[in-house]
Amino acid sequence: MHGKTYDALVVGTGPAGAAVALRLAKAGKKVGIIERGPRVSRPGTILGMLGAIDLIGMIPGLTTPSAVRGIALGGSTLLYCGTAVPPPKWLKTKYNLDLEAYSDETIEELELKPLPDEKLGAAGKRIMNAANELGYHWEPFRKFIRPQYAKKGFCTGGSCMMGCSCGAKWTAAEYVDEAVRNGAELHLKSKVDRVLIQDGIAVGVVARTAAGDQDFWGKLVILSAGGIGTPGILLRSGINSAGKKFFTDPVVMVYGMSKEPGSKYDPPMSVGTFEHYDERIVLSNLTDPNILFPLMLAAGRPTKPWLALQTGKAMGIMVKVGDEMNGTIFKNERFRKPMMKTEKDRLKKGTEISKKILVKAGADPNSLAVTPIRLTHPGGTARIGEVVNENLETEVKNLFCCDASVIPETLDLPVVLSVICFGKRLADHLLQTKRI
Repeated sequence: MHGKTYDALVVGTGPAGAAVALRLAKAGKKVGIIERGPRVSRPGTILGMLGAIDLIGMIPGLTTPSAVRGIALGGSTLLYCGTAVPPPKWLKTKYNLDLEAYSDETIEELELKPLPDEKLGAAGKRIMNAANELGYHWEPFRKFIRPQYAKKGFCTGGSCMMGCSCGAKWTAAEYVDEAVRNGAELHLKSKVDRVLIQDGIAVGVVARTAAGDQDFWGKLVILSAGGIGTPGILLRSGINSAGKKFFTDPVVMVYGMSKEPGSKYDPPMSVGTFEHYDERIVLSNLTDPNILFPLMLAAGRPTKPWLALQTGKAMGIMVKVGDEMNGTIFKNERFRKPMMKTEKDRLKKGTEISKKILVKAGADPNSLAVTPIRLTHPGGTARIGEVVNENLETEVKNLFCCDASVIPETLDLPVVLSVICFGKRLADHLLQTKRI
């Protein structure tokens, strides 16, 4: 038994949990942060990240594509492409969730802006220019990437999505480390199994640690274990409304071979377009990490199989689409997420546009290939209005959820900036209402 009682226990160190923990710690509150995974000591490589990825989730099922999830300090910000998109306006108009001030604050605080022209990447600029010549509207994206911190340009071969060895990409671990400097206590390699509930009030959690099961006590419990982890904990704690209507953003990669250096030498998602957002389609330049590229391209069945070995010549466009809220998370954090015709039709349309752009950018039309579907940005599994109220509190008093699981509708956008805003908003609510 862990004898200390914290003002707040924060479960998970992704962007939302890290944001709420930092804000509470800065306010002088006694914060305990519990993280299932380790601190990654060698980011930027597949081997260095093996202990930080949900490997079981990467195995596709019969009806469910694979999903990528970070389970280490910083959560999935270790794996994301670092694209910063403000919260959608419908959160305010439909749900009275005004996050604009928090978004502006974070953009200024972390200096979120597009990369300078000379840092966009040669292939990325070719793709962007080709798209615009075809009449589309591509532009540089605002990034959680600080080019001045890069040691030698940028991580190449997709290694930025494997933790970023050069330190240019912001991760939520930075917020957590700052929270610790402000007095918070961090417990790594501690997987929370369930919430301790007494007379309808959350009083702590049970976590599996290297020393066995331990109880951690808190006046408040904030679950920020992500769109898959949070509903798993809720279900194991007896809150059976969680885990339903699971949504995610299905993704495919469209590749084409060029005579010039490909996308592996570019920062991830440095350019792209939201012009098809009304159709729930987002396009951007991207390539798979080196070790995954041959497997993914081979699975895309190129007309010339040996092209799967030509990583350096591949130009890639990511097609990401909105999906239907038809998935289910189970107690063991496995999930079922069949792909619907509407989602496949969106992916098909995005793929057709991408192929035109790649050929215009110099790709060999006979080299085009499309990878299998993957799932990103899981959410909606502890939704506002169904599992939590507008202040993110569950039916159990003093038990809150704060991550992508609370988003009430499919976001169809990069999620990190939005959930940071949710974390800051929750911390302010707890402090202003003197709940802590």
